Amino acid sequence: MAITAPIATINDHSVRILAWNQIGSWLTYTDANGNSAIKYQFWDGGTDANSGFIWNDAGSGQLAANTTLEINAADLSQVWVRGGAAGGSETMWVRAFDGSDWGSWDSFTLTTIPNSRPVATISDHMVKFDQWTRVSNWLSYSDGDGEAATRYQFWDGGTATTSGYIWNDGGSGQLAANTTLEVAASEINNIWIRGGSAAGSETMWVRAFDGHDWGNWDSFTLTSQPNLAPVATIGDQSMHVGGWARASNWLSYSDPDGDAATQYQFWDGGSAGTSAYIWSDVAGGPQAAGTAITVAANDVSKIWIHGGSATGTDTMYVRAYDGQAWSAWDSFIVTSQNTSPVATIEDHSVHVNQWVRASNWLSSSDPDGDAITQYQFWDGGTAADSGFIWNDAGSGQQAASTAVTVAASDVSKIWLHGGAATGAETMYVRAFDGYTWSAWDSFNFTTVTNTAPVANIADHALHVNEWARVSNWLSSADAEGDTITRYQLWDGGTAGNSGYVWSDVGTGQQPASTVLEVAASDVPQIWFRGGSATGTETMYVRAFDGIDWSSWDSFTLTTTA
Repeated sequence: MAITAPIATINDHSVRILAWNQIGSWLTYTDANGNSAIKYQFWDGGTDANSGFIWNDAGSGQLAANTTLEINAADLSQVWVRGGAAGGSETMWVRAFDGSDWGSWDSFTLTTIPNSRPVATISDHMVKFDQWTRVSNWLSYSDGDGEAATRYQFWDGGTATTSGYIWNDGGSGQLAANTTLEVAASEINNIWIRGGSAAGSETMWVRAFDGHDWGNWDSFTLTSQPNLAPVATIGDQSMHVGGWARASNWLSYSDPDGDAATQYQFWDGGSAGTSAYIWSDVAGGPQAAGTAITVAANDVSKIWIHGGSATGTDTMYVRAYDGQAWSAWDSFIVTSQNTSPVATIEDHSVHVNQWVRASNWLSSSDPDGDAITQYQFWDGGTAADSGFIWNDAGSGQQAASTAVTVAASDVSKIWLHGGAATGAETMYVRAFDGYTWSAWDSFNFTTVTNTAPVANIADHALHVNEWARVSNWLSSADAEGDTITRYQLWDGGTAGNSGYVWSDVGTGQQPASTVLEVAASDVPQIWFRGGSATGTETMYVRAFDGIDWSSWDSFTLTTTA
């Protein structure tokens, strides 16, 4: 059998600069006789100092160009190919020994791909005087090979003593102008840029290193400008006496530089005991007038304005701080106001000596929704027999031409009493809502003669011992619409066998020629009973309207067989 030499091949490969690859992962071996490889030889034809090379972990290290590296097949895993330090191509060779013969050399091209330089940029920025900014907040980095930055360099071209500068928290402090500051990428958060102490612009530079190459310098302009003060305003406000309002609901803030407010101050110029005032939930109470009240911006919702305890106006002030400057004070007027309540009583007529609860006629309202706390009444009638005001709260009849003050809860204890004689007089009422009295409302109080009611029962016949309910026969009326409150009945039949009046209310049969008086509500319990023998008798009825009794109305009760 013919002996056939083994074949070892490696395809062409491209690698990154300085990249390592195990050569065995690229190697293909075949032998027609089925013999295993015993040894391998490698040859590197790249002589440039920056070219790639072959490396043996088994002790010999880097293979010199144009020399042979021979290893046992068992040690193949210790042989590496490293990409060049710069881009370029070179030819390498490999062959195998199967114990009998060496195979032919197989050449392959190793290409080192040039490194894509990293790109670090910072856009132009404007900062305030002496303002600090972390460079990492502005820095943008990219790398065409996807490699991370390992180092950064900075350069400050501003040489004026008032210009901005670069600062390293990592120990070196302020970077001198026209010198390079180099830091590891891991320390980039230690690098700050500080705005100048005066207005002006300067050029700074940055570049990055990806482990292979430095990127180009990128220039950016740092402009230092003065801080523009913020503006805080509150428009003039009207509020209810004793009312509460959050200052933040009225407050408007703006800043030309876009800075957020960090603090606010309020000032109360009203020193009167009844004036409006400022209340701080942070400080726990009312704040003294004529002093600055400082509060963090995130606590401004805890500042309240309390309306005065009396109507009037107060001037207050507000200003804001943006972390660098206070705004001008903005003045605003707080007007404490109250809309007076309204109390009215319409003109009314009453009978002589009639009593009426004032609350039955009284109407009151308040536009602000305040509760009425007090009422006052005034009687303008000075005649001895005129109507008057009576107070059940203990003081009795009230003198004319004096104010009668009563708590709203006791207004039901105020009565109006009709005069002892007919006539008219003017009375007044007003209401208090806790802050102001309403205008007096006048009403005419007229005492008129009462028209007595009318009660009648028609003549009726009953059978012997027959019962009839009085309410079925009784009719009554009152010309003035007064309610009938009581009735009286009189039985004129004195014979022992005559008819009679009976009361279920408890008195039973009523004696003849005596008055039976009952409440109107008890009339259904009053009965007529026919006599125990036939005959006729005269009975009487009359009604009471709360003021006067009607005339007696007579009717005949006939008992039939």
